[in-house]
Amino acid sequence: MVLNFAILFLMIAVTSFFVASEFALVKIRRSRLEQLERENVKNAKLALHVTHHLDNYLSASQLGITLTGLIIGWVGEGSVAALLEPWIGRLPFSSALSGTISVALGFILVTYIDVVIGELLPKSYSIVNTEQVVLFVVRPLHYFYKAMFPFIWVLNHSAAALGKVLGVKLVSEGEETLSQEELTLVAMNSYEKGELTKEEYYYLENVFEFDDTLAKDIQVDRTSMQVFEAGETVKDAIQASIQRGHTRYPVISGSKDHILGYVTLPDLIKQSFKDDQLTVDALVEEPIVTSETIPIKKLLTIMRKKGKHIAILKDEYGGTSGLVTIEDILEEIVGEIRDETDLDEALIAKQADGSYIVSGKLTLDDFGRYFHVTIPEFEESTFITLSGFMSNHEKNIKTGTVIQIDSFQFTVLEYNHTHVDYFKIKKQEIAENSIDSNKTE
Repeated sequence: MVLNFAILFLMIAVTSFFVASEFALVKIRRSRLEQLERENVKNAKLALHVTHHLDNYLSASQLGITLTGLIIGWVGEGSVAALLEPWIGRLPFSSALSGTISVALGFILVTYIDVVIGELLPKSYSIVNTEQVVLFVVRPLHYFYKAMFPFIWVLNHSAAALGKVLGVKLVSEGEETLSQEELTLVAMNSYEKGELTKEEYYYLENVFEFDDTLAKDIQVDRTSMQVFEAGETVKDAIQASIQRGHTRYPVISGSKDHILGYVTLPDLIKQSFKDDQLTVDALVEEPIVTSETIPIKKLLTIMRKKGKHIAILKDEYGGTSGLVTIEDILEEIVGEIRDETDLDEALIAKQADGSYIVSGKLTLDDFGRYFHVTIPEFEESTFITLSGFMSNHEKNIKTGTVIQIDSFQFTVLEYNHTHVDYFKIKKQEIAENSIDSNKTE
């Protein structure tokens, strides 16, 4: 009897070892093991080897769990039933019924101990202490794998053959991937648990949306393009550049549909020391000219390859639609990039009637600082800009949509496919902390 119970608890301990091994190996990051290997941490090299053959070692863990489970059932149920039977026999039941009850209670008790101590406890521990568990279990697991290799080989190939017959594709653990939606959920969960900062979560969201954004969605449209006429002198162009605050300008001949190229402020300044009366068309560089429907991911690759910072976009009729700079593209990931020449007035303009015209690129933090308010919805939001916040809050947002937040009324003035360009804001003397929205038809 004592030997049986010793075997029972030993098998439960071995089960916990294999369960901990399985969960820890699945959770451990290979990059972390590579770092530990460089630091010459004991067992890190072997652990890295195991993660490169994860399917085989997981099969070893599962085989170990199955074998120990069979032994626990075989030894434990009878031993516990025999221990309980004298006590159950004192009850007013027949001997046959007492035996049945003893066996049933023995089965329940052994199963309970095995599940709690042998599975749930090691699972939870290995998830929390993944690195320590992997480094501890990997060597004995490796020896078990080597000893049981013939059986593991047969089991793996049998499963593969059966899957082939049934038309089921078996995916390796190492080949498992996550969809964009799943990655978004993982990122959101990490942010909610404090593992990602608000900015990091914002960057990840923007990266996921990057592939779906077209150049026309972020362009400076032709009406807003600041250009030089071909006949303007270098001297005049430099003065205009200083006032406008940009460093690159398209050069046109007559209209914006006839773009000769572009000039840069450094080239203009360099030329001014030689001859500031030279016309700017003599300094033009060939721009990238492409369709307005090109994905910005592809456009960024082209711009980097050609070393150009500006691209001219054409519409379906061959006319100039607008332009895009590398900064415009990068801002889709990191948000508004502001330098010493950028002014708040470009983002917020107060009107004569007391309202404000505000760019959708204005950050929620800058909004609070400018208006000297703290809005709980903004503080709790994972979004950085007004456009991002409003587009997420109002699913069917469009030009003319009116949104009430706290004591501010936001009216969408310009909505451009994926983001709001401008809002009109009115500050009202109300004290509401809830968000109400009304759509203007």
